[in-house]
Amino acid sequence: MHNLRQIPHLEKQWGFGLLPVLKMAAGYPPIVDALRQMDYRRYGVTEVDEIFLWSSEPPCRTDERPVLISLPPPQRADDVVRLFSRSPVSSLDNLSALEAAARRMGSDTPLHEYLIMLDIGEWREGIPLQDAVTFFQAAAGRFPHLRAVGIGVTLGCLHGVCPNHDSMRALADAVLAAEEVYGHPLTVVSLGGSVFWDWLAENHANLPFPSHCTVELRAADPILLGYDSYHDKAAAGGTFHRDLFRLEATVVEVQEKNIRPARLSVLNGMGQRSTPRYSGRRRRALLDCGCLHTDLEHCRLLLPEACVADYSATYCVIDVTDCPVLLRPGDTVSFVPGYWAVARSIRTPLVQKYCLPLGQTHSQKEYA
Repeated sequence: MHNLRQIPHLEKQWGFGLLPVLKMAAGYPPIVDALRQMDYRRYGVTEVDEIFLWSSEPPCRTDERPVLISLPPPQRADDVVRLFSRSPVSSLDNLSALEAAARRMGSDTPLHEYLIMLDIGEWREGIPLQDAVTFFQAAAGRFPHLRAVGIGVTLGCLHGVCPNHDSMRALADAVLAAEEVYGHPLTVVSLGGSVFWDWLAENHANLPFPSHCTVELRAADPILLGYDSYHDKAAAGGTFHRDLFRLEATVVEVQEKNIRPARLSVLNGMGQRSTPRYSGRRRRALLDCGCLHTDLEHCRLLLPEACVADYSATYCVIDVTDCPVLLRPGDTVSFVPGYWAVARSIRTPLVQKYCLPLGQTHSQKEYA
């Protein structure tokens, strides 16, 4: 809650509205509850079935339905219209499938909102900017059960492309062109991912978008991880806590081993060539977490003078030769997880989850 409480002030100061993106946490109920306590009624998810990960019942209230932020498969259009308040599109095929689904839902269903995704250099999803007007002209007036509410872009997530003034000016021009073709104002300019966070901190006073547009920031890292994962530094705008998540593993073996490179080796279980990080007599502990359950590449081990030596399958191997803590099987070792470790751990049903009541530290955990 500490991180979340800082957001409303920044929204006013920087002139944006946050759409919390919970793809990392997959809509984990305690996090959704915290958002709603702060009056964030909607949040973004990336997959149609994320909404059923924790419950078989979708939200009853229309204004609490999540926003789908990834392009929906056309064959899931009925579920998209039923479960989500808004979804992105980048083709007439997307729109035709959603229109047919909305028509089947009947006239009592509110118009399904859609966001037109444009590609301004990330080369991921979206209509190439030079083709945007052609798309607007082909789509306008053809889908009476849907409503275009804005333009969206994604940067940083595939090639690490950063926003700049030229690309934002081009995006603003595309908004004006879409409004002229559609014949009504577009109210949302949706910017994602979290690479926009620090850019907004520095450039919010010079945004080129029409004044009637809400600048929507689709972001997760500052509120969930407490830092800017794109630049690997503290997020701008506040003092964010970086201890919201812990990844804990149990020690299953501690052995001293004489580590020597093999005379003959093949690709390892991850299809890679691997050589031992250390050689000679080393004390090693095996933990019951590995690449099946989580992503250890960007995890920070909270154990003095110890380090991750390697991992595979269900094991993480840590070198504890110089560690002053005498580990034994059954002991618990903790990590500060990175983005993908959080995502994979939460989405994996074999990883037990627990949450702490407000005010408790991780050393006082209680199983929920």
